[in-house]
Amino acid sequence: MTVDKRGDDRWSAWLHAILAAGCVVIPCVFTTRVQAVFVVPKLAALWALLAVCFAIIAVAALRPTTFPGGARPVWRVDAAALAFLTLTALAWAFSTDRDQSFYGERLQHQGLLAVVSYGAYFLVARLAVDSGTRLRGMQIAVTVGATIVAGYALIQKTGLDPVWEGYLPGGRVFSSIGQANALAAYLVLALPLAASLVVGHCRSTFRAAAAVAAVAIALALVFTQSRGGYVGVVVALLVLAMGWWRESRIERRHVVVAAAALGVIAGVAVFTGELGRVASHSDESARFHRDAWRVAVEVVEDHPVLGTGPETFPDQFPRYSHAVLPTERAEALDAFRVESPHNVYLAIAAGSGIPALVAYLAAIVGFFAVVVGALQTVTREARIALVAVLAAVAGHLATDAFMTAEVTSTWLFWVLMGGSLCVIAARERERGPAEAGPRSQGIS
Repeated sequence: MTVDKRGDDRWSAWLHAILAAGCVVIPCVFTTRVQAVFVVPKLAALWALLAVCFAIIAVAALRPTTFPGGARPVWRVDAAALAFLTLTALAWAFSTDRDQSFYGERLQHQGLLAVVSYGAYFLVARLAVDSGTRLRGMQIAVTVGATIVAGYALIQKTGLDPVWEGYLPGGRVFSSIGQANALAAYLVLALPLAASLVVGHCRSTFRAAAAVAAVAIALALVFTQSRGGYVGVVVALLVLAMGWWRESRIERRHVVVAAAALGVIAGVAVFTGELGRVASHSDESARFHRDAWRVAVEVVEDHPVLGTGPETFPDQFPRYSHAVLPTERAEALDAFRVESPHNVYLAIAAGSGIPALVAYLAAIVGFFAVVVGALQTVTREARIALVAVLAAVAGHLATDAFMTAEVTSTWLFWVLMGGSLCVIAARERERGPAEAGPRSQGIS
C-alpha cells in the first residue's frame, strides 16, 4: 500500500500547531468568574486541546498512513515514565482520600487527573515535534506566551493592572499564573528557550525581538522575588553556557550583549530593592520550608511504598506536625492549610511512594542521557534548540526543589521532554542503525 507522506506530515503538523497554540494560550488564560481563577481555566483548556489532539490521532490511525519516525520508543525514558504513571495510579487506588488524590488540592489540582494529562501530552509531543524546525517552532511559541505573561507582570509592577487594581501580595508579581513562585518556575523554563532564538536565528530583526523578549522575561523573574526561581535560572544559564561553549558560530558580541543585559537586569534588581525584599522574608520562608520538609520525610518513612495518595499531604500535615515539630511551630502552623511540602520530589514520595519517585527521576536521567548523547549527531539548529531544552528542564528541576507543582510549568516540562525525544528518534531513524552506531542504543 502506498503511503501519502504529505498526509502523514499534515496530521502531525496539526498536532504540532495545537501544541504551539497551547504554549501561547495556556499560560495566559484565567478568569475571575470561578474561585480557582488561574488553575481551573488552564486545566480546562489543556483537556480541550488534548481532546482535539486525540481526535486527530484517531482519524490518522484509521487511514492508510504511518506514524512519524519520532514515535519510535525510547525505552530508557518511556519505561520509567510508564512506571511513574502506573505507580501514581496505584497510589490513587490505595489513597487515604481518593477524591482528593484524583482531583488534587484546591487551587493547585495536581492529582491523578493532572498527571494523566501530562503523560498524554508527552505522547502527543512524541508524535508532533519530529524535526529541529518544529522544536524551534515550539520554542518560539513558548517565548511568545512567556513574553505576554512577563509583560503583564511588568504592568502589575507599575500598579496599572486593570484586573487586580494594584494588588501585589508582598510586592511580588504573579501575572496570569497566579502565584509569584509559580510564575518564577514558568519563566525559568521559558528564558533559555528565548535565549536560543537569539543565538540560533539568522535574521537580525528576529534576534533583536527575541532579545527584547528574553530581557522582559528576566525582569519579570526578578520581580517575583522567588529564591527558588533565582536558583533555577542560575542552573539553567550554567547548562546553556556549557552546552553552547563550543558553538563556533556563536559570536563574541552575543556573549558581550548577553553579559550587558544580565548586568542591566541585576542593576534594576538592586535599584528597585527587589533583592533586599527577598532577604527580608528569607528567614521565615526558610523555616517554613524546613518544617514542611521534615513532616514530608516522616510521611515517607511511614508510607514508603505507595505513599498516602497524591495530594493528600495537606490532610496528613496536622497529625504529623505535632509529632515532628516543636510545639510552638506546630501550633502556629495549625492556622494554615499547608498545601504541599513545597518540594516536588518529597511531594511525589509522600503521595505516591519512593518507587514512584525513583521512576520519575529515572525518566529524567534517561532523558538527559539520550539528549546529551545525540547532540553530536543532529544539525546545528537542532543542537542549539536541544541544549536550550536541557537548560530549561534543568532549571525546572531546580525550582521544583523549593516549590509546589504548578500546571503550566509542569505541562511544559513534559511537552518539551517529549518533543526533544521525538526529534532525536526521528533523526536516528533517518540515519539508520549502521550510521547511528552506539549513540542510538537508547532508542529501539
